[in-house]
Amino acid sequence: MNNTIRKVSVVGYGNVASHLINAFEEQNIVVSDLVLRSPEKEQNLHFNGTLHSSAASLPDDQLVLICVPDDAISSVLNSVPQSCPAAYTSGSVDLKSLPKRAHLGVFYPLQTFSKNIDVNVFEVPFFIEATNDLFGSQLFDLAWVISRNVNYANSEDRKKLHLAAVWVNNFTNHVNHIAYSYLEENGFTFDHLRPLLKETARKIAIETPFKAQTGPARRNDSSIIEEHLSMLEGNRKEIYRMLSNSIKDTYNK
Repeated sequence: MNNTIRKVSVVGYGNVASHLINAFEEQNIVVSDLVLRSPEKEQNLHFNGTLHSSAASLPDDQLVLICVPDDAISSVLNSVPQSCPAAYTSGSVDLKSLPKRAHLGVFYPLQTFSKNIDVNVFEVPFFIEATNDLFGSQLFDLAWVISRNVNYANSEDRKKLHLAAVWVNNFTNHVNHIAYSYLEENGFTFDHLRPLLKETARKIAIETPFKAQTGPARRNDSSIIEEHLSMLEGNRKEIYRMLSNSIKDTYNK
């Protein structure tokens, strides 16, 4: 293996892969080969390298970056030529749980990606793990080309980071979806809440979440909480009650 990785193959063309490919190309890292697991993704695909339908046909001795759902990583890895060093982008899959090979690693960007939304990858935290120090160093250096926030993290620590990310991103987004649906059902637009969302994010950027908390549960205003609960049903009601109880417990110990 060369000390510096300047050419890679990629398996998958979902949200993560599309952003990483763009980031690599902007920094003159050649993405020479791409495996499309779903043929329909060839439509509107702008890629100048070689397309493959299987990882088995990828060039030997070249890093393969596996950007597929967690439950598909193992099977994809089994089809990658043994001569190829390989890394995957998952935050939650344990390195030791995968088929063994000489050079296997993790190249985990802790960020949410959507194809149609630009992300400044240079600010994205990357977490690196590998089966040996040399390969780990090579992955670290590769991440450093496209980001200035690169760290080492073993599988257990990476799982903890991923769990925290689910709270910050996935659960927060779902709560926003609940608010969006509730407003639509009642004849309002979610645009009324966008300034509030911007201010919430701004405060979190300069203050701890503990200090930034406001609202009826923070004030322990039981009458408002009960009124809100009377306006809700089903999961919405239970989520509101559970979050309110958690906030009250946090500030009234």
